[in-house]
Amino acid sequence: MTLGHSYKAQYDYVELTVEPHAGHWRLTLRDKRHGEDIVHEDEFATAGEAQDAALPLAEHHIKIQHNDTLLMPVRLSWKDYQS
Repeated sequence: MTLGHSYKAQYDYVELTVEPHAGHWRLTLRDKRHGEDIVHEDEFATAGEAQDAALPLAEHHIKIQHNDTLLMPVRLSWKDYQS
């Protein structure tokens, strides 16, 4: 992992991380309930583009892949952290 400025958000029971990686931004979803770490297939030019893709990824993961009911309102709050 590249050291630098990154972002995290929590959505229901998944954690979303946007971090720089090899000249682009990478979006990762961590699902502790099901023991999964999923890296988004796209590479993003900016952190904002990766953040925009995060909510659809989380919703698809929870609703479609696990057929779970979403308990959280549709909103992400990003927090800065050092990776």
